[in-house]
Amino acid sequence: MTESFDKITPDTKYLVTNSHINRSLDHSVLTNLYLPIIGEKALALYNLLWSMSLNDHNQLILHKHYEIQSMLNCKIDRLVTIRKQLEAVKLINTLVSAKKPDVLVYSLNLPLSAEQFLRTDILSIILLGKVGEGTYQQIVERMVAPTPNLGETTDISTSLLEAFHVPQNLVKNIPGTINEAKQRIVQSTGNADDNTFEPDSDHFDFRLLLSMLENSYVDENSVKAARNLILSEHLLYGIDEIQMAKLIQKATNLNTNELNQNQLKAIIKDGFNQHQADGTLRPQTVTESRPAAATNFDQATQQLISISQQLAPVEFLGQIKKQKHGIVTSGEQRTLSELVNLRALPNDVINILIYYLLVDEKRSTLNKNLMSTIADDWSQHDISNAEKAINAIKQRPIELKKKADQRASKYKQRRVNVKETLPDWAKDDQQSAQQSNSSTQLTEAQKQQLKAQLDKLKKPGSKTGK
Repeated sequence: MTESFDKITPDTKYLVTNSHINRSLDHSVLTNLYLPIIGEKALALYNLLWSMSLNDHNQLILHKHYEIQSMLNCKIDRLVTIRKQLEAVKLINTLVSAKKPDVLVYSLNLPLSAEQFLRTDILSIILLGKVGEGTYQQIVERMVAPTPNLGETTDISTSLLEAFHVPQNLVKNIPGTINEAKQRIVQSTGNADDNTFEPDSDHFDFRLLLSMLENSYVDENSVKAARNLILSEHLLYGIDEIQMAKLIQKATNLNTNELNQNQLKAIIKDGFNQHQADGTLRPQTVTESRPAAATNFDQATQQLISISQQLAPVEFLGQIKKQKHGIVTSGEQRTLSELVNLRALPNDVINILIYYLLVDEKRSTLNKNLMSTIADDWSQHDISNAEKAINAIKQRPIELKKKADQRASKYKQRRVNVKETLPDWAKDDQQSAQQSNSSTQLTEAQKQQLKAQLDKLKKPGSKTGK
């Protein structure tokens, strides 16, 4: 069905829908953030469709594509290409009605805000690749207004519940009328959601988490804004959706109903430290165990691989530290958190790296610099599972020796025989010494004369010999 609409004709019909016709476009975002990615033609098409939607006012008015062609002065094949670019960045959705399959429906979305766009890793990576680092930094400076430094301040603003009396039972049990309105808004809203650009975790259902919090007092948008943090904490500590929902409720401000991300991090960290102090660390399954390659590894190694696939990094580290009668330090938790946030290595690979440093290398703590260096090397060499990580560890001494030999070889090549040279003043002194030595040397005739005199002195009867 999709491929059939890749070859539309000028007579192909379409209509435009827009649930945001009472909203104005942020052209600064469109020109600074979207334009470098989609290009001028695609942005012109978006603006044209938006203008049409204002006139049509969601009355399902039919148009033909030759109208767009003539206004944008582009071929029909080119029109399909630039439309796909708008679809890719979620500025429009192209729909096909079951009742009228020959009519395309262009549903317009609002662009993301500057903050949402720049928090979306995939969009930011594409933008950086298009404009380069220097221009990217300039765009960020234009789009993100810095907060002035006011020094130490105290927020004395009145909270919502201080100004207005709201029964607690209504806060915890939202009236059905409000939930129905929220559902209607969600169904009618077509703006781009930055979460739709982010690949979901294979083993954490973010939508399930939102559904569990749907009828709670927690503001859904604040949870969506904390998506990256929630997924990172899940990967780091092995927290499932049910546990995460309970922790989010604990970390929510009852005055604003918004999730406090810093408080959520603190609650999770304190909970882990408490379990560690109590000695109640328990393995929590984060990923499904994959069978190890029996032909390549012995039974002990297969068991290590299996465990690395079942535990979150902090939990895995905690188990090793417990066996060594140590504790997981706050610095180690930060190091693992930074590594997990990069999403460069899966959990089982991170766990094998932990095992290598603490068990094979017999280190007492995780060295951040060494861990980052190895992680960067593994990421570049596509070490994507525990099996590959173990093979990389086996090859590491060989690679290190190879690099050392290469450095030694390069050093030898750089070494040259340095001819000793003397400054002019030293040359003068050397020449004078040579001249002095040559002047004090005896000629052959003088040597013979001196020998004759010595022989004469040695003869008996000489005056000196008496």
